Amino acid sequence: MKQQSIISWKKIMSYKYLIALVTAFNFLLTPVHIALGNFNPSYVVVINYTLVILSSSLLATKKTAKLTTYIIGFITLLTIWLEFTDANSKSFLICRLVFSFVLFACFSVILIRQLLKIKEVNLQFVLGPLLGFLYLGILGGILFEAINFLNPNSFQLIKGFSGFSFYYFSFISITTVGYGDITPLTAPAQSLTLVMNIIGQFYLAIVIGVFVGKYINTKSK
Repeated sequence: MKQQSIISWKKIMSYKYLIALVTAFNFLLTPVHIALGNFNPSYVVVINYTLVILSSSLLATKKTAKLTTYIIGFITLLTIWLEFTDANSKSFLICRLVFSFVLFACFSVILIRQLLKIKEVNLQFVLGPLLGFLYLGILGGILFEAINFLNPNSFQLIKGFSGFSFYYFSFISITTVGYGDITPLTAPAQSLTLVMNIIGQFYLAIVIGVFVGKYINTKSK
């Protein structure tokens, strides 16, 4: 029985990048879940956030790193719950932004360390950069929301916007699509948008370069 559980856990770990990628996509679809279902929005947000924390923590191979993500993740979930209980509290909002940023920054560092250990082109090497791109967009969304909190006039926002509008704008920025429905108005907002544009392009260029390099090295052996 113990041996079967060990084998099952190894199978789960072999798909850890895929699991983390799916839950990250699911997290970005939170507004869709809220719109289609009759569930309490707070429950949907907390459940999707929890799935991201549990799945992304699988990437950590060291116990200290895994424990760190669990602790920061728990504190982040706590601040989210507290913010839902008192939506007008600036302290809860600040705590949620800070711990969310630290959490996804930790996930990004763990992911980079794991990708550097991969020596050949495989499923993990393909899914890892995609996951990193999602982490980058989520981090940008947190920063955009923080700037808007510091100055509510930082953006020209669409009618009926929510906190997820900043994640949307973050991914629009790193992909340089530029629909124009959300516009940065202040210098800090424009500066961060410019930085996200540059980072997004460099990220894609670096990932493609590394991928091609490893593929060539694998074929030449």
